[in-house]
Amino acid sequence: MNSQHISYPAVALLFSLLLFFASAEQTFAQTKNVRAIGQWDLANLTLEKARQNALENAKEEALRKAGIPEEFIIVNAGLVSDRFNHFVSHSNSEMRGEIVSYDVLNQSVQKDGSRFFYKVEISAKVRKSKVKRDLEFVAAVEGIKSSPYQDGEQFSFTIKPNKNCYVHVFWFDEEGKGAGVYPNDAEPPELLEHLKTYSFPRTQSYKARKENRELTESISIVFVFTKKNIPFTGKCTFENIQQWTTQIPANERYLNYHAIIITN
Repeated sequence: MNSQHISYPAVALLFSLLLFFASAEQTFAQTKNVRAIGQWDLANLTLEKARQNALENAKEEALRKAGIPEEFIIVNAGLVSDRFNHFVSHSNSEMRGEIVSYDVLNQSVQKDGSRFFYKVEISAKVRKSKVKRDLEFVAAVEGIKSSPYQDGEQFSFTIKPNKNCYVHVFWFDEEGKGAGVYPNDAEPPELLEHLKTYSFPRTQSYKARKENRELTESISIVFVFTKKNIPFTGKCTFENIQQWTTQIPANERYLNYHAIIITN
C-alpha cells in the first residue's frame, strides 16, 4: 500500500486555512442583522430633534433584538451631551454589544389620535462579543474649565497618555452638529508619546464660540484616542462619529468626554 506524504509547507498551509475558517466562523457568529423601529413624540421638539431621538430609540431596539444585555445598551437622553456620556461609557466597557453599521429604511411622521410621532425603521448589523479592553490604554485630559467660557474665550487643554497614541478632538452642540477641533489644516496628527504631557492648541488658537441666541450654550467635547493613526473623513455628526469609533477594535481605542458651557 502506498502512503501519501504531505510536506511540511502543505501541512502549514492546511493548518493556516483551518485557523482562517475557524476565525471567520467565529467572526460571523458575532454579527447579526436585525431590523428595528424607533419612534419619538414630537411634542415640544423640532422635527430634527425628534428624528434623532427616534433613530437612537431604533438603535436601542436593534441591540435588544440582537440579545445585548440591557445594561450595555446606550440609553437615549434629551441632550447630546447626555448621549455622549452614555456613548463614552459604553465604548470603554469590557462587554461589547454595538451597532457596526445601519441603514435607514423608512422615516416619517405618524399620527396617533391628537399626538404626532416621528417614526424610523432601520436595518442594522450588530456585533455581539466579549472583548477585553486594554485597561492600561487611558489618557488624562486636563485644563478644561468647569465654569462657563465667555464667547470668544481661548480654549485650551493638556493630554497625558499612558501609551503611545493619536487623538482626534471633536465638539458638538445640543443638536448633534459639530466639527473637528484637532487635527486640522494647520495642525496635522502627531504621535503622542506615553507619559508625556502635550499642550493644545499646538500652533494656533482655539476659541469657544457661541452659535445660538440663548443666554448659554452647552457644548460636548469628545476625545477619541487610538493606538494607530486612523483618519476620520466623514461629515462631523454625532451619528457618524459613533459609527466610526465602533469600527475601531475596543482594545485599540479610548474615549474621553467633557461638557462645557459658553455664555455671552
